[in-house]
Amino acid sequence: MKKEYPLKDLNTMGFDIVAKYFYEVNSLSDIDTLIEKEEFKDVRKLILGGGSNILFANEYYDGMIIHSNLKGINIIEENGDDVVVRCMSGEVWKDFVDFTVSRNLYGLENLVDIPGSVGASPVQNIGAYGCEVKDSIVYVYTIDLTNGQRRVFKNEDCHFAYRDSIFKREEFKKYFICAIDFRLKKNAALKLEYGNVKEYLERKKIESPTLSEVAQTIKEIRAEKLPEVGIVGSVGSFFQNPIVENKVFEKLKESYPEMPSYPNEKGVKIPAGWLIDKAGWKAYKENHVGVWDKQALVLVHYGGGKPQEILDLMKKIQDSVKEKFGIIIRPEVNIEF
Repeated sequence: MKKEYPLKDLNTMGFDIVAKYFYEVNSLSDIDTLIEKEEFKDVRKLILGGGSNILFANEYYDGMIIHSNLKGINIIEENGDDVVVRCMSGEVWKDFVDFTVSRNLYGLENLVDIPGSVGASPVQNIGAYGCEVKDSIVYVYTIDLTNGQRRVFKNEDCHFAYRDSIFKREEFKKYFICAIDFRLKKNAALKLEYGNVKEYLERKKIESPTLSEVAQTIKEIRAEKLPEVGIVGSVGSFFQNPIVENKVFEKLKESYPEMPSYPNEKGVKIPAGWLIDKAGWKAYKENHVGVWDKQALVLVHYGGGKPQEILDLMKKIQDSVKEKFGIIIRPEVNIEF
């Protein structure tokens, strides 16, 4: 247990945040030890992975940060084309995806190079380039921080939705994620239709891409569009892509025929980055924060700023997009007040 712990390296926005308490979990027994500690009993608690999808609204977190450092990746089952891989929550997500791609296991290749920890992946139901992690998760292994009981969540128990899961609900934030089982494939169709993946492959003259070629292409696309973690503060995609009803979209298309869209079971998904760009915010800069010049979906902190600057910028962008398009865009990042 550490006190007055700096979190600058555990929030990719790069703000100078200090936590009252910090506790690192290196083994499952560490959780049992933690629960017995006096400091643990009546303090506010936050489970934090790599800090790549969180914005601390205040510079002091008056509570306890619990951080997983549980390590290990193991293939635990093979059945025909199916391979189940168990990964501990403290592993770095990009390293885990690299592991699966290097073994030619299909399922996570479109999620390559997303920053953060494996333990955070089901919480947010991370997604990119037409894929979501929910499609590969079998079980999520947890410990209830209120009593130390172990609980296994099946995929359906997690109530996955677009950038959402049961673990984001207040009553389920007490579950510390220890490990996750992923079902991957030895052979599967590659997903190339989302974004500009196909265009990049064509530009590279790759007609029948391999799994590793798709992963490498997405790495290159991300590197072109997104700021480098640790160099410029960001959380990647700051806003969720809004989903509107079909009739709303058809009306918008009359005014904006070039508006990109993707069919969704609830209507039509519109890229938030496009809306923000068209509202005039791309490459905008104000004091220590701004909008990334290569991807308007990304809000950035150039250093030396305070969280309130990002919150103010977020509100300005939301108001602007609503005024221009009549669409409310919501943050994808978890804001911890």
